[in-house]
Amino acid sequence: MGKVVISADSVSLTPEAAMEYGFTLIPCPIIVDGKQHLDTEIDMDELYARLDTRENLPKTSTTNIDEILQFFTGLSQGAEAILHICMSSVFSPQYKNILQAKELAREKLPRTRIEVFDSRTMGTGVALLAIEAARTAEQGKNIDEVTELVNHIVPGVVALYARDTLFYQAEGGRIFEARSWAEAEAASSFRSITEADASTDGMLKPVARARTVAQIMDKLVEITKERSNGDKLHALIGYTRGAADRAEKLRDMLLAELQFDWLYVAEEGASVAVHNGRGLIDYTFCHRV
Repeated sequence: MGKVVISADSVSLTPEAAMEYGFTLIPCPIIVDGKQHLDTEIDMDELYARLDTRENLPKTSTTNIDEILQFFTGLSQGAEAILHICMSSVFSPQYKNILQAKELAREKLPRTRIEVFDSRTMGTGVALLAIEAARTAEQGKNIDEVTELVNHIVPGVVALYARDTLFYQAEGGRIFEARSWAEAEAASSFRSITEADASTDGMLKPVARARTVAQIMDKLVEITKERSNGDKLHALIGYTRGAADRAEKLRDMLLAELQFDWLYVAEEGASVAVHNGRGLIDYTFCHRV
């Protein structure tokens, strides 16, 4: 294990994808029929089947402080420092719980420095920051250098979410300024793009909408062009079930129009599915640093 270990909330990729990109996930609870399951272990087929009914929907919860402390204790074995990338503090109390676990760890893990970072984003926004941090840590950088990099990146992160429906986001209570679109969607079928990053103060805000998937894909490319300033980019496209082909298509469209140092495509985990259902394209990019 390296000197600096990177972890992130599991409201991002699957555990397998996170491991591939060099970071570890703190599991979050999902409540189904009153029973708690870890989102890194839940049966995904059963989860999607329940979501498809749109009735008695699963709910996500926060990881408790003792479990977070136990997680940090495990990561500390052989590590000089841990950098944790947390979901936007606007969305969940998870950030506060992790900060409290960090304070408890000062006594229990005096030889391991822990830094906690509010990403001000969700999904692939969290994962992209974790990937950037992990790549930097692999180069032998210390915790101060890795943290400085993440701080530098955050203001330029653009995190966009193209959903087949806002129903699940609205049901989860984290709809923010996109609530009017969720209400209108029921009366008039359309697809939407929302955003949650530093530019939105970590909240979900509506960006664009269109009638067809093709129009939404075109808009994602247009937005990237507008905000890239002609620079090379780093990017990650996440997807929930039903959108794998769409994610690959978006990747091809972006590569045909813009320049990237790297552009990954990965499946997202259970907590993302709970709040979005099938058909999500979760696309985040930032300027090369």
